[in-house]
Amino acid sequence: MKVSQGIHYWLEYHKLHSKKSTLKTYQSVLSKLTAHFGERDLSSLTPEDVLSFLTDVNQGAKQLTKRTRYSQLTSLFNFVVQNRDFRSPCNTPILQFI
Repeated sequence: MKVSQGIHYWLEYHKLHSKKSTLKTYQSVLSKLTAHFGERDLSSLTPEDVLSFLTDVNQGAKQLTKRTRYSQLTSLFNFVVQNRDFRSPCNTPILQFI
């Protein structure tokens, strides 16, 4: 499954189960993730890829923003893990302290 497909499934689920404000918040980081990795296979993402991505998008951001973006990515990857055969690249100690 491609990154863009995983994001699509996640957004479709949340359109039914979440507030519009929640979706709007997620769309900012997910649009950047799609631009960065959209056509890559989810299983090809490594913790280093995620760290590099977060470093790029968090440049100059406050700590709370950095943590929120990491949580948003973790939420996406956990959703895909629970609903598809996939191992999350966010499930690594190096990323949990961003």
